[in-house]
Amino acid sequence: MTNITITKEELKQLIEDAVFKATATQLELEYNLITENELSERIDISKVTLHKFRREGKIPYCKVGRTIRYNYKEVVESLKHRE
Repeated sequence: MTNITITKEELKQLIEDAVFKATATQLELEYNLITENELSERIDISKVTLHKFRREGKIPYCKVGRTIRYNYKEVVESLKHRE
């Protein structure tokens, strides 16, 4: 048997990654959640602008672990109503 030593932060990251993988697959199928990069490309808005919109409450988002995900349809609807 081999002993492996990892730091507390490495363990925390492993757990967060496992939880994200376990929940994101199901959530993406049900809600079509996408990453910031994907949303930025789809609606042609910079990540800085997305951050600003998120901070100002102009677009909906959810956090999965440390990552932020967006429901594309909800974001588009939200932006339509703001114009």
